[in-house]
Amino acid sequence: MKKIGMRNIKTGIAVFLATFAGYLGIVETPVYTVSVCIFSIKNTIKNSLDDSFSRIIGTLVGGLVGYLCARFLFTNIISATLGVIFIIHLCNELKIYDSSAIASVTFISICLGVGNNHPLTYSIMRTIDTLVGVIIALIVNFGVSRHKYIDHLWKSFNLAYDDCINIINSMIEGLDFSLSYKKLNEKFDSLQEYYNHLVDELPLSNESYRLNTLYSCFDRCENLIHHVHGLYLIEKKVCYSDNVLNESIYNYHKNNILKLLAENKK
Repeated sequence: MKKIGMRNIKTGIAVFLATFAGYLGIVETPVYTVSVCIFSIKNTIKNSLDDSFSRIIGTLVGGLVGYLCARFLFTNIISATLGVIFIIHLCNELKIYDSSAIASVTFISICLGVGNNHPLTYSIMRTIDTLVGVIIALIVNFGVSRHKYIDHLWKSFNLAYDDCINIINSMIEGLDFSLSYKKLNEKFDSLQEYYNHLVDELPLSNESYRLNTLYSCFDRCENLIHHVHGLYLIEKKVCYSDNVLNESIYNYHKNNILKLLAENKK
């Protein structure tokens, strides 16, 4: 059985805090706050910040449209349907595409839930319920075990990097660039995924000084992949038919691979 992931744990913490906010009276209807928390927990801080910003904008848009609908129109199935269509169109026109979902949810919670309540008061409370959920998710994303998560990303990146280097070394030693070509690309895809997460995380941490190391390692591996790809094409005979030209290109790629591998050992 796999161990429980950090995102899973963070979601549980966020749900606890959202529910506790309901007990403390900070939010009136914690079910909205909890729902937003569940959908707002992200793997990286950058994703969390981007997502939180779009959700805040969407919440405000949905709250405003929901209030206007509850105040000046009848709140029923027809108005709810037309309101969602209008909100999605409005978000598209304002180019805040990622905000349309949360705006629609906020609007529906007001439009269908206002009942005999005062439209302005109810709209404000539903908007606050949603905003608190976004803020809790952001705090949990930023505060819970970030150092361990960054360490995990670094270890995973280094393992994937070492795997790529080892596969390329085997290719050079055996002069066979097709046998492990698929495996190399799979390892490089993993390396790229960890690289992208680290690029998002490190500038927002106190470990941003390690970015140069990250850039250097990834750039070296990317160049190695490029040269291996050239040798793979020659081996598969999909390049030029001119043997002399092929040999020249082959030596160019091979020499660059040897040079990059030598730099890696320093």
